[in-house]
Amino acid sequence: MAVKVIVAGAGARGRDWMREVHRAREYELAACVDVDEDSLRQTASALGLPAAQCFRGLEEALTSVDCDAVIVATPADQHMGSCESAISQGRAVLVEKPFTTNLSDAVKLVRLAEQKNVPLVVGQNYRYMRAFRTIRRLVAEGALGQIGIVVCQYYRVPHEMVASLANLTHSVLWGMGVHHLDALRYVLDKLVTGLSSDSFTLPWGQLPQGASMRVMLTFEDGARAFYSATYESSGHEFFERGQEFYLRLVGERATLHVFHRWLVLCERGKWPRLVRRGKRAVTEEQILLGQLERALKDGSVPESSGRDNLQTMAVAEAFIRSVAEKRWIDPQELLNEEQEASACAGRRA
Repeated sequence: MAVKVIVAGAGARGRDWMREVHRAREYELAACVDVDEDSLRQTASALGLPAAQCFRGLEEALTSVDCDAVIVATPADQHMGSCESAISQGRAVLVEKPFTTNLSDAVKLVRLAEQKNVPLVVGQNYRYMRAFRTIRRLVAEGALGQIGIVVCQYYRVPHEMVASLANLTHSVLWGMGVHHLDALRYVLDKLVTGLSSDSFTLPWGQLPQGASMRVMLTFEDGARAFYSATYESSGHEFFERGQEFYLRLVGERATLHVFHRWLVLCERGKWPRLVRRGKRAVTEEQILLGQLERALKDGSVPESSGRDNLQTMAVAEAFIRSVAEKRWIDPQELLNEEQEASACAGRRA
């Protein structure tokens, strides 16, 4: 039987998920939800949804239609409420990145999902892009040897951000940084044990505070990384839709350069060579939908589970704390503190 799913959030990302659900033969779109009546109407018209499948609130949809899971594509600061509503009623959840906007909420949701025994998947789709999958394979196979230095940079020209993102402090962190920080953690398969960060907007910039960021990271095996991202870069409006991405991994045996979709492996004593990324058999979203389906049908643990993503949320929380306190923060200490606090609250309840 098909997995019946409600999509909460009828904005651009929500519509992407609805199209992916339509393409997946294992899924059936049960309903869509959005508080904005115009967005709901436009989405229903574009996707041919009947009025009976459109709702202004998630609670109403959950009580009105039969469903197995909810895809949460609401604004980031509403993820907690939407996920909690679905999980509390025993529905599986696939939530768009960022999981939540603070570590405490993420820990509470993971605990609730485990208590209710329902799957919880976080939509970190960047880790499944062909470039990052190829990097992970090369690192795992030892093509670079032990990794010592990682440099990752993202640039985007100034642009109008959606209000839900512009209203968040550290907009580039939640808009793009969380993608790349999760992907770095994924390809290296190591815990982040130290972090120092800065969040700012250029003096002449017109974007909200936190449109640029920089962060230094230390991984559990001693590897060091530097990551920077900005929505304030200029002069490349006509290249790659105004975006630039570069990643460099320095290992004991080789260095790997990644520039957008091109990977160049520079092995010691050999000429540089291009590394093919392989075919894109399915979209990254279909990979995540597959994880959710298997979790529902045979109890498989999703690779991009809520519990796995607590590590990414701990890094994001450490970033925010480091900016405020101007010191190095250990994400593992933050995660341990939150998990202990959540366990204590659970025992008192």
